[in-house]
Amino acid sequence: MIAFDIDEALSFEGESGPYLQYAVVRANNIFQKLQERLGLTPDDLLTPLATDPPSAINEDAELWDLVLEASRLDDIVEQVVRSLEFAVLAKFGFGLAQKFNAFYHRSQILNEEREDVRRWRAAAVAYYREQLTRVLDLIGVAVPPRM
Repeated sequence: MIAFDIDEALSFEGESGPYLQYAVVRANNIFQKLQERLGLTPDDLLTPLATDPPSAINEDAELWDLVLEASRLDDIVEQVVRSLEFAVLAKFGFGLAQKFNAFYHRSQILNEEREDVRRWRAAAVAYYREQLTRVLDLIGVAVPPRM
């Protein structure tokens, strides 16, 4: 027997769709605030990375943990297709959102003074945002403009 609790399903905490949506909206807000405060678009931040070595963030384990976890999406999708266990995709999305929230709380992006560090952190957030947006799209959940 499965008991459905509407309050639990709509919670911003725990394993719920709104939690995943909020995690993407939070990432979107970072880029919106970078544009408002510093006049930086995502392209302004990401384009210089082609020639900017990542030495500034080599020791940033949480950043690399977020990027590596986000990079697993294609493997997760392949696993879901093979096993028909769609819950694996939702669990992956939840874990990815948790990693982002931990990174967000420990790593300055908007107030980071070093431009190179800010760019690399923004790049990690952009990649994470793209991957979690794909997860939500695959499970049929839209990303709202704000929450």
